Amino acid sequence: MSTRRLPLFALVFAVLGLAACGGGDEPAETPEPTPAPPQTAEPTPAAPTAEPVPAYDGPAFEITMNPVGEQMEYEQKEFTVHPGQTVRITFQNTATNPAMHHNVVVLQAGANVNAIGQAAMGAAANDYIPQAQMDQIIAHTPMSAPGETVEVEFTAPNVGDYPYICTYPGHYMTMQGTMHVVAE
Repeated sequence: MSTRRLPLFALVFAVLGLAACGGGDEPAETPEPTPAPPQTAEPTPAAPTAEPVPAYDGPAFEITMNPVGEQMEYEQKEFTVHPGQTVRITFQNTATNPAMHHNVVVLQAGANVNAIGQAAMGAAANDYIPQAQMDQIIAHTPMSAPGETVEVEFTAPNVGDYPYICTYPGHYMTMQGTMHVVAE
């Protein structure tokens, strides 16, 4: 290639480069933003209100619960009460292994057991009761060490099936039961 053609190629590439960049000095027009239509405030639908729990004039329901030996399991996997009935759960931690701390946490029907159990792992300061999920917890006993007895008393909610679990880290996976609330 001759050295006379080299400046010609450089000139052609420079012209093509400027042409590709648009080359005009006029600023591009930006479209005017169209105003958004006015917002109309729509009423927020009211949250459904829970039916009131009927009064119950019968005796309180009392249950004593225990773990199965040194396992992460309740001996009492279910019990049945009536809406409005006073429920008294006494938990006797008959375990002897120092790692077998337990409680009984009664949850709302449909509560996410896994989410609550996992959140409880980070709630040591609150006896493994996750404060962010309190709206899903009906009642709970204090945490019990082996050999301790704890209890809780509450009013049974409306008809439905309500899970209960132990929230000591990892126990919720196998230490579960169901409180059945049935009409008389």
